[in-house]
Amino acid sequence: MPPSKAPAKGQAVQVRPYPFPVGVYESGVQDYDNTVTLAATPVLCPLWNVSPTGWARGFWLDFVFTSTTGTVTAIAGDSPFNGVQKITIYDLGGEVVLQLLGYEWFVVNKFGGYFDVGDPRGDLTFSYATGVSPQTCHFIEYLPFEVVARDALGTVQNESKPGWKIEIFLDAAGVGQIGSTAGNVRVRGFIDSYTEPAASAPNGRPFAQTPPLPGSLQYWKSENVSLPSGTVKYDLTNGVGFPIRNLIYYVRDAGNSTRATADANWMDPATLLIGNINYFTRSKNLWISKLGKDYGFTSYGGAIPAADTANGRENGVFPVWFTKDLTAQVGAELRFKYLDTQVNSLVRLTGSMGGTTTFFVLSNWLATPSKNRYALISGGAS
Repeated sequence: MPPSKAPAKGQAVQVRPYPFPVGVYESGVQDYDNTVTLAATPVLCPLWNVSPTGWARGFWLDFVFTSTTGTVTAIAGDSPFNGVQKITIYDLGGEVVLQLLGYEWFVVNKFGGYFDVGDPRGDLTFSYATGVSPQTCHFIEYLPFEVVARDALGTVQNESKPGWKIEIFLDAAGVGQIGSTAGNVRVRGFIDSYTEPAASAPNGRPFAQTPPLPGSLQYWKSENVSLPSGTVKYDLTNGVGFPIRNLIYYVRDAGNSTRATADANWMDPATLLIGNINYFTRSKNLWISKLGKDYGFTSYGGAIPAADTANGRENGVFPVWFTKDLTAQVGAELRFKYLDTQVNSLVRLTGSMGGTTTFFVLSNWLATPSKNRYALISGGAS
């Protein structure tokens, strides 16, 4: 790195501002509270028109499902998180930034690298019991804007109204409640924000007035296709051309739509190709082993957590994470290892499936105003 030049005679010395998170407060405010009566088909909640708060990091959503009559019947695997049939964030221009099915949103929380304990089943407030009446079910999930808490990259300006919008569809069947026994759901939404920074610290050094690369957005979107048994390949569509932060592959059985039976048919080994580079060839067990090590899932005392349980693996779900730089933990990222793709890049997963499946990919990528992948590393330089 070349030495910095001394300022010319008479030229003021420019003081580098403190990073954005230094000059702000973290703020959380309730901005949405509605109780919705469920039905045998998905029900649209009142639209959440997000109030201005400064700089939005993301949104917490708190769900309480209550059955009015009858007992709740357990639905294996996806329940109760598919009680949210679909959730969507729209930006100021009405473009979809995030759109996920309920179980996909759960997977994003669990494997997205945003928390030390990202699994909503592992939350201290999670509650889901069956066989009693009336029954309540409670869970909390997060919708992320902010990518890295260390410097607030991805935090979005939330100062206008009308502004960001969140659309939620709820599905009684997802929590084992059908038709007239479905009851209701109370949904509360909280904006997770930073306040506007002051101009400078008491020592006179200025505070950065924006996070790095203001206008950057992270996206989460889903795509899927039917795949036959035998040798298969799938070429990624969403996110190609941008720096990719996470890919989460998952499968459902083509016959019964469950992940549990599809899990047994997962390719073993699986190969991920990036252009003509073999990014990896992994056995199924090695993939699961690496998942456990990096996400902190473990078999304490020799008891391996069952799939689809708190802090265990998910049947048929195989993440690929590019968020491990600073330490050995997922989400400890310096943005060095994001998958750099161009508009024509090939990102192909291939192997042999033991049965017919519906094959899904959740793509998580970063769009920056400069469209410069290396600006993410330098913290804002173009």
